[in-house]
Amino acid sequence: MSEIKLLTTGQAARYCHVSQATIVNWIKRGKLKAYATPGGHHRILLSDFLAFLETYKMPMDSALRTQSRPRVLIAGDSPHATMLARTLQGGGRFDVALSSNGYEASAQVVRFGPDAVVLDMTGATLDCLALCRWLRASPEGEAISVLAVGDPEDEEAARTAGADAYLPSAAVADRLEAKLEALLESERNRGKG
Repeated sequence: MSEIKLLTTGQAARYCHVSQATIVNWIKRGKLKAYATPGGHHRILLSDFLAFLETYKMPMDSALRTQSRPRVLIAGDSPHATMLARTLQGGGRFDVALSSNGYEASAQVVRFGPDAVVLDMTGATLDCLALCRWLRASPEGEAISVLAVGDPEDEEAARTAGADAYLPSAAVADRLEAKLEALLESERNRGKG
């Protein structure tokens, strides 16, 4: 499971060059999303802080932005998997890793800590369904979003194995980034609820 990046109100205040009381006021007024710890202190998800900065057109340094990029592991051994990785890397919105076999993919889940795994089922000899079942059964993978990509006839098997979403390979060029972002947003909302 990937590490959740959090900020304290003091860290957010230093970054914005305002007082801690101002940050708390923004939280109370609903301008900045945060949650309260059992001790009554506020914590802010880095992704929510970045959204706040963008909404209010506040400056954002590149180091802060890259810390918040979702991590995506592409699992597949076909040239199509390499194309998927390049597509996501080219957009600059995701940190991407590629693995071409089940052993490497399971090691990457632990080492890379992806937020999502894209299973490339197009012409793959990698057993994507077994990898998906392993993700759903293991503590390391249960919180990871899984997007399967393949031919339309593969969708039912992918969902039965535990994939959260499915994207036909014919639509991948136009919809991969948007589908991943929607899947990750849905997972964030489910985790907060």
